[in-house]
Amino acid sequence: MEENFNEESKSELRPEVKVVNEGAMARGVLLGVLSTLLVMVAVLCVTVVVLLKNGYLHISTDGSVYVQSDATTDDSGIGSEVEAKLNAIESVLDSKFYFENVDSEEAAEAIYKAYLSSYGDKYTVYYTAEEYQSLLESTTGTFYGIGATCQKNEDGTIQIVAIIEDSPAEAAGLQAGDKITAVDGQSVLDLDLSTAVSLIKGDKGTDVVLSIIRNSENLEITATRDEINVKTVEYQMMEDNIGYIAVSQFDEVTTDQFIDAIEDLEAQGMVGLVIDIRDNPGGVLSTVVDMLEYILPDGLIVYTEDVDGNRTNYSGDDNNELTIPVAVLVNGNSASASEIFAGAVQDYELGAIIGTQTFGKGIVQTIQPLTDGSAIKYTIAKYFTPKGQDIHGVGVTPDINVELDTESDTDNQLEAGINYIKEQLTNQ
Repeated sequence: MEENFNEESKSELRPEVKVVNEGAMARGVLLGVLSTLLVMVAVLCVTVVVLLKNGYLHISTDGSVYVQSDATTDDSGIGSEVEAKLNAIESVLDSKFYFENVDSEEAAEAIYKAYLSSYGDKYTVYYTAEEYQSLLESTTGTFYGIGATCQKNEDGTIQIVAIIEDSPAEAAGLQAGDKITAVDGQSVLDLDLSTAVSLIKGDKGTDVVLSIIRNSENLEITATRDEINVKTVEYQMMEDNIGYIAVSQFDEVTTDQFIDAIEDLEAQGMVGLVIDIRDNPGGVLSTVVDMLEYILPDGLIVYTEDVDGNRTNYSGDDNNELTIPVAVLVNGNSASASEIFAGAVQDYELGAIIGTQTFGKGIVQTIQPLTDGSAIKYTIAKYFTPKGQDIHGVGVTPDINVELDTESDTDNQLEAGINYIKEQLTNQ
């Protein structure tokens, strides 16, 4: 009886012991996984705290997170060195200054702008949060403003180089050639072009007062802002099936408008093309690269070099190429992306560059947003044409130099482009 009991007991107890062992093992595995996850979360939290504390990790006001290679904190850099002196100056003025106290936020913004201006590069600038937002809007091709293309002059004025048809600028009586000195009473002489333009833009239906110089006469003109859908490309078929395309600036919308214009002109039987980028101040690098890719043979379009000599190539490989005679019209207001365009066409010998020496802006800027919604734009590289032309401070030299005859009723630079196309067609 004892033997039978023992055998039965063994046979009955074994399954139960097995269940207990499997349950314990499962609980152990689960606890192990949970412990590992907790350790990983703890390590991640510690890493985030360390990155934040040491200035490598930054969280912007819009919730975006970015990591930078250089550590920056409130306790490092020139800010910590000048803070005590600024506080001392403020304490003196708080007790002795005759007029109203300064707006502390406005003073801080002025300090940031002045610090970046001390670098001696007029293209390295500070944007307030409002200015930065306006800058982002300006490259899309749709914004609220007055509808005028502008260029920064050496004397600090903002010159209107073109007026968009049916725009608030046209309705207000503004003209190409007007030089803006102030916007709503604020001088633009010490502002870069983007900052000045951001002052001109604003909410739909609001007024902006521009102080201008026109033929040595000082005027004030009020324009009412409205939605501007920028048409950056105008085109037509001229006599003898010679196409004409004018590009006013290189915005995000420009590539599609440019390609559509070429395709339409080709459908009409175009045998030659004049591309007009006079008074074009530039724009988005990727836009001009895409446009050149469509008309040039596959290959290098432009390249940049940074301060360490690191090179970045921008090339095209879409198998598109214009095979008809081309003339590109330029002048002293053709800048930046316009010079990339003219330089690449010249290097590939796709056509002739006609007009006068271009502006000479051959450097590249990038924009770094800051955590409070503001941003800095700073120069990071020089760009070079496919054959290595260094344009900065020099510009693109036309193949055919033609000064604009301002006394003539006809556009002699355009006529020179048309004549060049006809000569090429005759020689084919």
